[in-house]
Amino acid sequence: MVSESMHDADMYYATRFLAADPFVYLRFPLEGKDLLIVSQMEYERAKKESIIKEIRSSLDYGYNIKMEELIAKVLQEEGITAIEVPRYFSLYTADALRKRGIDVTAVEEVIMTKERETKDEQEMGYMKKAQRACEHAMETAIAVIKESSVRDNFLIENGKILTSERVKACVEYTLFDFGCACDVGELIVACGKRAADPHFFGSGPIFANEPIIIDISPKLKSERYYVDMTRTVVKGEPRKEIKEMYEAVEHAQNSALALIKEGVTCKEVHNLVCDIFEERGYETIRKKGKKGFIHSTGHGVGLDLHEAPRLAIMITNYKKEM
Repeated sequence: MVSESMHDADMYYATRFLAADPFVYLRFPLEGKDLLIVSQMEYERAKKESIIKEIRSSLDYGYNIKMEELIAKVLQEEGITAIEVPRYFSLYTADALRKRGIDVTAVEEVIMTKERETKDEQEMGYMKKAQRACEHAMETAIAVIKESSVRDNFLIENGKILTSERVKACVEYTLFDFGCACDVGELIVACGKRAADPHFFGSGPIFANEPIIIDISPKLKSERYYVDMTRTVVKGEPRKEIKEMYEAVEHAQNSALALIKEGVTCKEVHNLVCDIFEERGYETIRKKGKKGFIHSTGHGVGLDLHEAPRLAIMITNYKKEM
């Protein structure tokens, strides 16, 4: 793998070394070893921080050496003539390696991506820590809405119209105090009809008697693990159709949670949820609906906000291992 690890979760998971610039990670399954190659500038830090035992400096292979030349030299030293790379591997680098006699094959699923489905105790501890921060932030957002007053159908805070931006700021301040942050575009406070648009960030005034979607997905700044939590609230009296939607979602959620256990497939859970919504007259993605329940039932979290397992029609199974 050749990548940075600030945004490449597989790279960070494999090495536990955080760097903004690309570096090289090689896994030799038959030999049971891993190799990390970083710039000389990052070398000492990598030795202290990474979980990889064998760490080399790119300077050992020449000053200003090109990435493809570096990789080719290392592979030749190890007697390797064929490698597997993730599907996002650079085409330019792959072609350059092939010209040097290396057989390069892109694979659909990276080993680390699959490994990340199963969380160990330390990882679960990180996610619990992030979840506690998320819950405090959600409580803050709901409290701001609850304590507001109503004037001309607008929510009012301290004499001013309460906005999505203001609630988001309160959430972000709380998360910061708990060592968390939301990535740009990942924090949602959306009110009214546009709140039904998945992943609409929300902006402008918040109204009474209308659904307010609050979607908070913070990441621990140091440990880098995500959680994800969404709530819908109304200040005032919701319309009949909103109450009916709420009851349908509550029914579907409780039924899904009751079904989930070891050995049950993600597909089964997703189909049950679709069954419930369809029985109540709502469109679903399963039947190619363009409104209604037009997304998956759920997803895993970890070093990425959305990661396997995914409770959706395309995922057929998931067995949790402890």
